[in-house]
Parts: sequence; C-alpha cells; structure tokens
Amino acid sequence: MGAITRFPLKALSERRKLFAAAGLFLVAMAGLACGELTGPVSPSTPVNVTATIASPTSVLVRWEASPQSDGVISYNVFRNGTRVGESVTTSYTDTGLAQETTYSYTVSANCTAGVLSERSSETALATVTTRDVTAPRVIAFQPPSNFVGVSPAATATATFNEAIDPTTLNTTTFNLKVTSSGALIPGTVTYNATTRVATFTPAALLPNPVNITATLTTGVKDLAGNRLAAQVTWAFTTRDDTGPSVISIVPANGAVGVSTATTIAATFSEPLEASTINETSFTVRASVSGVAVPGTVVYNTATRVATFTPTSPLASNTAYAVTIAATVRDIPGNQMGATFVSSFRTGDNVPPTVVSTVPADLATNIPRSIVLSATFSEPMDPATINATTFTLRATAGAAVAGTVAYDAATNTATFTPLAQLDGGTTYTATITTGAKDVAGNSLAANRTWTFITADNTPPTVTSVSPPNGATNVAVNTSVTVTFSEAMNPSTINTTTVNVRNTNTNALVAGVVTYNAGNNSATFTPSGPLANGTAYTVTVTTGAMDVAGNALASTFTSGFTTIAVADTTRPTVVATTPPTGATGVAANTAVTVSFSEPMDATSINGTTVRVNVTAGGALVPGTVTYNAGTNTATFTPTAPLANNTGYTLTVTTGARDVAGNTLLSDFTSTFTTVADTAAPTVIATSPANNATNVPISSTVTVTFSENMDPATINGTTFNLRTTTGGVAKAGTVSYNTTTRIATFTPTTPFAPATNYTATITTGARDVAGNGLAGTFTFVFTTAAAAP
Repeated sequence: MGAITRFPLKALSERRKLFAAAGLFLVAMAGLACGELTGPVSPSTPVNVTATIASPTSVLVRWEASPQSDGVISYNVFRNGTRVGESVTTSYTDTGLAQETTYSYTVSANCTAGVLSERSSETALATVTTRDVTAPRVIAFQPPSNFVGVSPAATATATFNEAIDPTTLNTTTFNLKVTSSGALIPGTVTYNATTRVATFTPAALLPNPVNITATLTTGVKDLAGNRLAAQVTWAFTTRDDTGPSVISIVPANGAVGVSTATTIAATFSEPLEASTINETSFTVRASVSGVAVPGTVVYNTATRVATFTPTSPLASNTAYAVTIAATVRDIPGNQMGATFVSSFRTGDNVPPTVVSTVPADLATNIPRSIVLSATFSEPMDPATINATTFTLRATAGAAVAGTVAYDAATNTATFTPLAQLDGGTTYTATITTGAKDVAGNSLAANRTWTFITADNTPPTVTSVSPPNGATNVAVNTSVTVTFSEAMNPSTINTTTVNVRNTNTNALVAGVVTYNAGNNSATFTPSGPLANGTAYTVTVTTGAMDVAGNALASTFTSGFTTIAVADTTRPTVVATTPPTGATGVAANTAVTVSFSEPMDATSINGTTVRVNVTAGGALVPGTVTYNAGTNTATFTPTAPLANNTGYTLTVTTGARDVAGNTLLSDFTSTFTTVADTAAPTVIATSPANNATNVPISSTVTVTFSENMDPATINGTTFNLRTTTGGVAKAGTVSYNTTTRIATFTPTTPFAPATNYTATITTGARDVAGNGLAGTFTFVFTTAAAAP
C-alpha cells in the first residue's frame, strides 16, 4: 500500500468546494480516510496510463480510474518524475514541450482525506518523443553569391544547419543553370552527412564566361521530413580560361561537288581577338600542289564567323585544304591550342545545254506521229527528266499528254505523244530548268523550240441546211454547208458548191459566200426556188482545206420545196419556261414551239431574243432551229442572273417555209430562282503545295460560278511570302467567260521561296454571295540557277 499523506483540513475544504463546482461527486464526510468509506485500502494506483502526441509541443495523457476509488477527488500527473499538473478527469494535456524530446508520464490518485496513491509505473505506452517541425536552413554556400572569376572546374556546395535526408538531394532539388538562357547544366549531387554539405559536381567544365544561377528547391527535406522554408538561389560568374574552337566549317569537311564560286566560312565557339584571324592564320591551299589560294579574310564579331573569299573562282574537280592556325585567340587571350584542318573538293558547276532537237526549231510539215527528242551536252540526272521538265503544248491549246524517257548512253530525252498530233498545227516543246545534270546543275534557262505538223487529212462536210431529205422547204431558202475544218476560200465558189434541179439537172443561179469564222459556205439563189420541186446540193472535190487537201469524194444532199403557196401565218403554240413561270434555273435554255415548219434562216438572234425585263438589256446567246419539231431554242452564252425577270420576244421577222410571218410580235415572261449558294474555288495554278514553280509564273484560281468582276481585285486576291508575310506586288484580272482570276506579279517571284495565295470572302458571285470562307493555297518557287 502506498504511503498515506494527509492534507490540512482547510486545504481539503477548499478542494471539496473546487471539485463540487466541477460536478464531481464527493463524499460528504470530511476527515475520514478513504479506506474507511466502503472497504479495503483506498485509493489504489491508476492503471493503463498512455501518452500520445497531440501537437509538436503537447502530449495527451490518459488513464483508467483507480480500481479502489472511493473518495478519489483528483489525479496528479508526473512528467519524468516531476508533477506537472492535476486533473479531475482521467486525462490531461501537457503543453509547452520541447521538440525531439522524450517524456515519460506517471499518474497518482488524490483522496478526500488527503491520502495519495502510489504513482503508476513508467511504461512504453506512457512514454513519447516529440517531433521536429523546424524547417532546415542553408547556412553557407560556395561559390559566394555574385562572385566573379569562378573557375570553370569549380563545384557548387551548400551547408545546412541540420542533417538532411540524402534521398531529397539530387539534380532536381539542387541544380545549376545558365542565367541568361535557363539551360540546365548536367551534373551529379552528393551529400556528406558528417559535414551536412551538399555538393553539385558538373559533368564537364562549366560554360565560361557566363553567369550561373544555383538553386536549392523546397524539395530538400531534413530527416524529420521538414522542407526548406523557401527556395534558395544564388548566382556567380565563371571566368574564361578555355581557348576558342571551330564549331562549324562551310563547305563541310569532306564535302564534294562544291561550287567553284564558294567562300569558306568558319564559325567559332566564342568571340575572337580580331587581329589574330587574318590571311596568315586562315589559309586555303590546293591539296595536291600545295599552292596557296589568294583571298581575303573578314571576321564578323556579331556572328563569330570568319570568311575566306578567294580572289578568283576555284578550279573545278580539285581538292582543297583549309587551315586555321592554333595561334588564333579569344578576347581574354586564350589560344585555340591546336591547328584546325578541313578539306573539300569542287565539282562540276557548268550548266548543261540542249545541243540538238528533233524536230529542229521552226521545222514544218512534221509527221503527226513524230517522237520528239532533245540531246544534252552532258549526262543528265534521269530523275529530273520527266513529264514535268519535258513538255509539249499546242500553241493555242492545252498540254499534250505523252511519256518521257531518258537514254543515258546518248544523253537523249524523248517525248512520245499518247496520240497522233493534230495536223497543220503549231506546237512548242519545252525543256525546263528543272532538268539537271548528274552534278545537280540546272539548265541556265528553259529551252524551247517550235514546229508545225503536216496536214494530210481531207476535209469533210459535217452538216447541210436544209438537211438531206428535208421537205416543205421555203422557196426563198439559202443552202448552207459546214466543213470539218478551215477551207481555202478561193476553192469555195459556184463551181465547187452548187444547187441543181434534181429532175432536169439545171443549175440554179446564185452566189456562194464563205464564212471563215464557222467554216461554212452559203449558196444564195438569185431568186425564189420553184414550189414542189426537188433540188440537189453538190460540193465537189475541188473544195480544199487551207493545207490543200481536197474532199475525199463529192458530197451530195437533197431537199424538196413546199408544194403549194401557204398563206396561213405561223403562231407560237408553246414556250419553255411557260409564261409567268418563277423559280426558273439560271442555266435554263428557252424554247419556242411554232404551229408549222418555219424558214430556218428567219429563226435567229434578231427574231428570237431574250431581254432583262427591268431595263431591257439584251441577253447574249445563240438561237438554233429544229425542223423536225418546229422548235427554236435560245441558249444563253452564260447562266442567267438569279432572282431576275426576263422577257422572251419572237418578232414578226420569223417566217414559215412559205414566207408568212407572225401577225404580231410574241412575248412571254419568266423569273429565275434566287441564288443563295456561296461560290467556291475549284482549281488553282500552281496547284496547292506545288514545288519548283518557275519564278516568271502567273497565279490563277478558277471559280465554280460567275463572279462579280468588281470584287476580284488586289484586295480579295493577294500573295504573300509564307514566312514573314511580305506582300507581292502585282495586278489582278478576271475572265468572265472562263471564270478565271489571274494574279500577274509586277516582278518575278523570288527563287526558292514559299508563297501563300489568299482569296478572301470579299470575292462575290454575281448574286452577291461571298466565298463561305477565306481560301488559301501555297507553292514554292524553283531555286535560282547556279
């Protein structure tokens, strides 16, 4: 049993009042020993004492009440044997403790009679060690902050005020960077636990002379896991004690095929003392003979490039040695230390030429089955001889499809057309500068030659009006014969083109005219033909084309005039579109159906026409007549405008085959559909991403529909360099027939340059619809000839 300690009665009385205020039930009978209340000795020692860390500087102590607790009014708490407090409950929080310190707690009970129990035993559960929560600090570092003249072989160190977790020290948490660029310097990090020093050892000499920033991040932790309170940085500057070196040379060491007009440029690792790089320290010699190449040396301090410019071009196919002496120094005076040597060999820089062609330039009467050829002055790179660099084009037309081959044994390229050429036609063959010799030299300029093919194809009659077998032909008709090609006008006359009475074979008097625009001959009788009479049209073999080829055989055709006089006037019985129609397609053709056969010669653009209703503007177009259906068709030259009213007129000039005219002009109206569709670009030249585009090219775009010419200009169609966006000066034109806009540069394009062509949404169709979005395409011009 623990020793019994009695407190003065006054003190006990004060305790009773205190504990009563706390709500603790007390034994009312003061002065009695605890053990006298209910049983055995009381109080006994508290049990199951535990201590846990509440915070870095406080501990929570808990225990179970004394097994014999009659009259227990409080508990004393002891830390490492010293009483630190008293609690009326079974727990106590001990505060104001030191970090990283071990504390052991015991507890004893207080009885109303002033009797104390024995203290509990010191146990592991009642013993705790407080934590370390103080952030580590850097107390010293090397090189010192802002120190200038640090050796490139130096390391960087940081000393801490306490032990650091080595696993948190690495090149992520401790690094060096070039201050100006932020480039990390490779290296390794080590840690000495005894001296608490971290060391960053660069993988190579530090760059010099540069300012370097050392950084320790908050990823660095002490052994308790506390991070640095804030990132630590300092800077220092290395000194330059490394000699300069050549980091690149042009031409590259071992280069072959170098131009004889080359200069030799050496780039150094750092700025040089300009006086040490000159014609004495930077030399070029022929490798075999050792003869020095005369030249001048210029040093550019901004780029650190020294350039040797030969006084005259180098010799072809010759090896040269470049030497830069070890005595060349940088600004601080450090020498290179070793002589720099490089070599190169010049190549063939003479452009190839075309020495002969088949056919020869300006040749005539060339067979239509000709295979073209071009012979070069030297062996060519076969990969550059193709359908792009060897082309054939009719002077007034598109490119001719064909295959291109190259014979290395004869240095000859051939172009074989896929089909026979047209007769009597001028063609132009072209070898472009894209053709290169085996050394990579392009032709100095495009090589072109022209020739004319022989025309040995007889002409033919392709149509006749009135058509063969026609009946009820007007007696005042003219006879028109259309040929397959241009004819010699001197061979088209009443001897070669005539009309006879089929039954009597009598010639019909008249005159013959020839229209070169449509290759047609027209026989106009001197007076009306007889009614109900058969006539024969004859074209003899005396009719010849412009090449002198006669018709292969005589052409004949027949027709019969109307039998009796007809006094009934013709009428218009139907039109398409019908009168009053709306929503008519812009590409519609207008047809007029007559009540009887009409004189085809009276059905033309004068008697059948279409006008814009508002304003009366005449719509350009062509008029044809179908005698089989008595139908005239007006075909507009271009699509009609959208959402526009039109008026069809058939005048009294329209006659039936008997010569009777309409009683009065006939009119009909219709309205086209509204256009809301945006136009698009359907083709470009050059094509998108095209390369080797000649610098003299024009640039074109083809639209999907008719455009408003006023919106096609240098604002809506422009060209700029893809890099830098420099605008290219030029003029813009628009062809309403082909729907092609053309950009013509004021000066040739720059060679080997990428351009971007742009067509903006300001480009609008004739209905006012703009492109749905800006359209762009790019191309690259051919490199300049060497």
